[in-house]
Amino acid sequence: MPLAADSTQLRAAVAALDPVVARLCLVHLTGDRSQLTRFGPAFDGAQRGPQSTFAGPVATMKAADPAVVAEIRDLLVRAMSANPEPVLTRPGRALFRQMAEFCVGFPLGQTACDMAREQAGFSQDEGALEATRVPPEDFKVLVIGAGMVGINAGVKLKAAGFNYRIVERRSEVGGTWSINTYPNAAVDTPSVQYSYSFELNPSWTKYYPRGPEYLAYLKKVADRYGITERIDFNTAMKACAWNESRQIWRVTCERAGREEVYEANAVFIACGFLSRPSYPDLPGLGSFLGPVVHSAVWDDAVALEGKKVVVVGTGATAAQLATAAAARAGHLTIVQRQPNYMLPDPKVLQHVGADELWALENIPFVLQWTRFQSLSTLLTLPVSMARIDHEWRAQTGGVSAINDGVRQFCLGYIGAKFVDRPDLRAKVTPDFPFFAKRPILDCGYYDTLLRDNVDLVEGEPSACDQTGVTLKDGRRIECDVLILATGFILDFLTGFDVRGRGGQTLESSWRPYPFAYMGLEVPGFPNLFITSGPNSALTASHTTLGEQQTHYIVETLKTMVEEDLAAVEVKPEACQSYCARLYEELDQTIWVNHGTAHGYYRHATGRVVLGYPWTNLHYWQALRKPELSDYLVTSRSEAARIGQPTKAVAAAG
Repeated sequence: MPLAADSTQLRAAVAALDPVVARLCLVHLTGDRSQLTRFGPAFDGAQRGPQSTFAGPVATMKAADPAVVAEIRDLLVRAMSANPEPVLTRPGRALFRQMAEFCVGFPLGQTACDMAREQAGFSQDEGALEATRVPPEDFKVLVIGAGMVGINAGVKLKAAGFNYRIVERRSEVGGTWSINTYPNAAVDTPSVQYSYSFELNPSWTKYYPRGPEYLAYLKKVADRYGITERIDFNTAMKACAWNESRQIWRVTCERAGREEVYEANAVFIACGFLSRPSYPDLPGLGSFLGPVVHSAVWDDAVALEGKKVVVVGTGATAAQLATAAAARAGHLTIVQRQPNYMLPDPKVLQHVGADELWALENIPFVLQWTRFQSLSTLLTLPVSMARIDHEWRAQTGGVSAINDGVRQFCLGYIGAKFVDRPDLRAKVTPDFPFFAKRPILDCGYYDTLLRDNVDLVEGEPSACDQTGVTLKDGRRIECDVLILATGFILDFLTGFDVRGRGGQTLESSWRPYPFAYMGLEVPGFPNLFITSGPNSALTASHTTLGEQQTHYIVETLKTMVEEDLAAVEVKPEACQSYCARLYEELDQTIWVNHGTAHGYYRHATGRVVLGYPWTNLHYWQALRKPELSDYLVTSRSEAARIGQPTKAVAAAG
C-alpha cells in the first residue's frame, strides 16, 4: 500500500539513514541501476558507514556532498511513497559486486562478494551442492546441543531433507544465553550482525542486545522453523561409540535419571567449548558465611543492596556484572589478576533510535546493507590482526600497523577516561600486545571504576574464610557476597566418553592437546563433526562461524548421499598436513608470542588451541565444500555386507 508522500515518520526515517544505504535502497526500490553511477563523484573519498568496533579507529573522512545526499533522500521518500515493494530483490553477482564496492568505497574480490551476499542476507549457502538425490529416511543425524549452532544445524538439516533429532541437556534452547542470566549479560557484537543471515531481525531494541532479548530471538527462530518439536530437552549426552559393523553411532544419554540410547549415521556436536564454569581453587571457600555465586550459575535471589561485594575477574562477563553490581552494592571491590584492552562504542548501552528502527523494519534492504557494513572488516581484512608483521616489528618493535593502531586507540581511550586518576590508569593498562587475549567492549566498566563505592585491587585470591578473601600477597578483603566471574573451562568434549574406530577414545587421541581438520573432524572418528572445535575461533562472531561450519557439515552429508557413502573419515595424513600448516602460521601470531598475556586461548600445555590464524574470509572459502580426496570413505554397499568387516578405502582423486 503506498505511503503518504508527506509522511512525517517516513521522512524522519530516511533523514536518519546513512546516505550510502539510502542510495542502495533506492536502487532496490526502483530497479534503476544508473543510481549507482549518477551521483558517483559526490561520494568519492567520503565515509562509507560504520565498521566493526574491534577494528579500532576509523580515519576521519569527508562527508558526501550535502546537496546530492538531500536529493537521494528525496528520491527515496518518493519511491517509498509510490510503492514500498522493491523491484530488485536479488541482484545478480555482477550487480551485487558493483553495489557492494560502492558500499565500502573500494574494489572487492569475488570471494569477498560471495561471502557478503550470503552473510548479509541476500542469498543462502553460497557454493552449495545442487543435490540430485533425497537423503534416505534411514540416514539419521543426531545434533548435540540446542544453542546458537544447534538451532542453525536444525534449520539447515531440515532444508536439506535430513532426518535429524536434537538432544539438549537444558529445558530450553539458547545455550550460553540460557545459561548466563547474570545482571547486564549482553552481546558484545552489534545486534545487526549477531544473528542468523537467513533470519535477520530488524527489531532489535538495542544496538547490543541484553541476554533475554537474544534468547527470545533464538526461541523465535527455533519455533518459526519447526526446530523445537525436533528437540529432546533435559537430555544430556554421556557417551557415544562407533559401531563398525553397522556403520552407525550409538549415543548414550540421560533423561530424568533414565538411560536413553540414540542411533545415528552422523553426529553433529554443537555444545560449544565454554560450557563448564571454572571455579578458582580457594581453600576455605566452603566456610564463607555469605553467598558465593558464579556468573554462570547466577542466583537472582542474592541481595547485593548495601552489601560489601567482591567480584573476582575482569573479563567481559566480569565487566558487565561489576557495572550492574556497583549500582546496588554498598561497596564493590573488583579483584583483577590482569587487565584487558577495552574498546569504546558510544552505542553500547543505547537503544536503537525510533527513526532508525522504523527504517530497518519498513524500508526494503536497509537491514541487509546495514548488516553488510557491520561485516565489512571481515570481508576486507588482508591478514589476521594477530599476525606479526616482521618488517614492522623490526622497525618499531610492535606487532603490525593495524594491530598497533588499535592498541594505541585503546591506550588513548584509557588516558582520556582516567586523566585525573593515574593510579587507575596504571592498573588498567595492559603490558602485552593487543589481541593476545580477548579484548572487551566497554559497557560502562571504566565509568564504574571511577565510582566512589568501587575499588580495583590487583592480585589473585588464594584463600577464603568466613567473612572475606585473602590474596596471594597476604592482603585480606572483607565482604558479605563473593561473586566469581572466572569464566569457563576450555572444553572440547571433556567429560564425554567418545569412542571411534577400534574403540579409540577422543580423549586419548587428543593427548597432549586437541586438534582437528578444519577445526571439525578427527581421524578415527567417522561421521563425527565437532563445531567450535580446535583452532576454529577468533575470526568472527560465534553466529558467523557457526553458520560457516554448519554449511560445511551439511555439504559433507549431502555429498555422502550423492556418492552413496556410509562413512567419511578424514585421513590421518590430510589432518596432519592441515595442522602442520596451521601451527606454522600460528607461530607467526601474538597468540603464540603473547608476552605476559594469559587467558583461555591457550591449552594447559601452552599450545594455542582456540585461534584460527588466517582471516574469516579464508575460513569461509575453505568450508564451501569437502575435498573427498582428504577422506577415507566407506560405501553403503560395503557397509551392507553381512558378517564381513567393513573396509575403509581411500577416495579417488
